[in-house]
Amino acid sequence: MFERGVSWAMVVVTAALALGPLGCSQRKIAECNALITAINSGVTGLEKTPRADTDPSGAAELKALASAMDRIAAETGGVLVTLPEVRKFAGAYQKMAKDIAKAERDLAAAAESRDMGKRAAAEQALDLAVKQEDPLVEDLNRFCQAP
Repeated sequence: MFERGVSWAMVVVTAALALGPLGCSQRKIAECNALITAINSGVTGLEKTPRADTDPSGAAELKALASAMDRIAAETGGVLVTLPEVRKFAGAYQKMAKDIAKAERDLAAAAESRDMGKRAAAEQALDLAVKQEDPLVEDLNRFCQAP
């Protein structure tokens, strides 16, 4: 059986940009806030993904998590940003969310077929995708909080 979220948890982006330091451009603050709000909203939705306790393979839950990640990718991709740096962060987060969603679907398929080789490959892909988040969030926060 697969564990919820396959032992990973999305990291909520933290930034106190409304009280940004003097000299920060209002556009940077607004765009950072918009992107961070979209990410946090997606993470909140992900945390509310229902558990599928009746499915011993865990495939249904993995598919639900994949759909939630697709929504996060769409939300972050839909944020209107004009600054190249913020656009880069939005694109990177969107790609990461899509990579996680694909790996979760692959893992669900492996669970349904009981294919251990596919399971191992999907778990590795999921692990690689999830490991992108912390550095991405840290870089986003660092950029957004910098003067």
